[in-house]
Amino acid sequence: PVRLLIAVGSQRGLAAERPLRFATSDAARVRETFVGYGGVRARDAEVLREPSRAELFAAIARVRDEAARHREGEVTVVFYFSGHGDRDAIHLGNERVLLTDVQSELASVHAALRIVVTDACRTNRDKGFNAEEPFAISLAATPQATGSVWLHASSEGESAQESDELEGAIFTHSWLNGLRGAADANSDSQVTLEESFAFAHSQTMIRSSKSSGVLQKPEAAIALHELSPVVLTETRPKLSGLSLPSGRDVHYLVYTAGSKSVLAELWAAPARPTTFRVPQGRYIVLRRESGLGSAAHIDVAENEVRLLGASDFTPVSLDAVAQKGGESRHENEISLAYEMGTSARFGTSQGARIDYGLGLTRFVAVTAGGAVETSSPETAVNDERIYGARGRLGAEVRLPVSTFMTLHAGAGGHAGVLFQTLARRDAGASALERDGYTTKRSERAFVAGPEVSVGLRAATAGAGQRAVFGDITLGGRGSFLQEENGLRGLFSASVMTGVGARF
Repeated sequence: PVRLLIAVGSQRGLAAERPLRFATSDAARVRETFVGYGGVRARDAEVLREPSRAELFAAIARVRDEAARHREGEVTVVFYFSGHGDRDAIHLGNERVLLTDVQSELASVHAALRIVVTDACRTNRDKGFNAEEPFAISLAATPQATGSVWLHASSEGESAQESDELEGAIFTHSWLNGLRGAADANSDSQVTLEESFAFAHSQTMIRSSKSSGVLQKPEAAIALHELSPVVLTETRPKLSGLSLPSGRDVHYLVYTAGSKSVLAELWAAPARPTTFRVPQGRYIVLRRESGLGSAAHIDVAENEVRLLGASDFTPVSLDAVAQKGGESRHENEISLAYEMGTSARFGTSQGARIDYGLGLTRFVAVTAGGAVETSSPETAVNDERIYGARGRLGAEVRLPVSTFMTLHAGAGGHAGVLFQTLARRDAGASALERDGYTTKRSERAFVAGPEVSVGLRAATAGAGQRAVFGDITLGGRGSFLQEENGLRGLFSASVMTGVGARF
């Protein structure tokens, strides 16, 4: 048997639709889950990021060609979409792709089992999707089931939601947690279609009501004749795991150590431990129970399933629990840049700078850094060289203009020191023949003043995600320094290009 996966993430919709933040990363997580636990070979799992209509249908054609190499009863096709949509179409950028066209393309793939999951949005980062009829999806293992299935992120007329804390769509995050083992209600290390949807349904309702107050109710259109349950993932032989104790009204948040985003959000099952699969590594598990908070810092070894007990948790304040992740998280970034500037006093200058940024919110950051520069003012009398080193501190306002582009404007101050080497040219031929100069001297001056900047940043991922980025920035700087004739004010303008990383 072979399983083929197409996971589509489209953060950009029609012109009037606000870009999403996590649709492409949701698609990547779906691929990771099905390759890890769902029997999909890495070569048979394709992720499409911001595809056009032509690119989407070309991917389905590749799946159709691969399926044709096998008997129909051996093939399973999984199709996942996250992005904008309306009642009749999905939105790929400015293209509306009719559901009937997608249905027709998928129907042409010779497969006994087809699973389609859509987590699509309308506007303003609300995500919702309604279709007239579900795709006609034949479900069978060898074959063991026939019928039709469509999993919706929300019910008719409702919206679905993204979460900054989860860094993904609420429904998709819950569904994937279930597929990694949290939905395994009978502890047989197999997660069925029914178990995965039941788990995602309850977790989505709880999280949506808790985070926004707007209840989101996933919906399934299922018409199956089953000889055995449809198994989506098997977790027994896969990676390491965490096992959370049973309980009532106990809420868990799981973080990878050093990360501010939620890896998993779970409510304890009253009659059994809840086990889900994770890679080996270090984790922080936060627990809320009866108005009290506690935390566990644990290491999970390769192939180990770590069972947590009461002794693993130490009390913490609920404020500390609430401040984990979400909008309160801080983003770190570091960048290197080349700067070229000009001023009336020193002419053209150039140099390098390094900056560190700390994002206090999505829109505000504080920055600090240092720079070195050199210039060679041209005069008729002297050969002059200026060397400078300075530190800077400031704040920035950041306005997203698209998923990957950000406009930023900043203000702050700088302070540093300038070194000047000055050599007077001698008009006498003998002196010029000897060494070209008659006198040489060096001077040093301290400088300080305000600075402003405005620039544009392009990143490889949306806000809230690790990324590398490129920057182009225009800056203006005022400097005050003490010269022989008193305090002097100078103004310089510069342009900077740089690269950096956000983490």
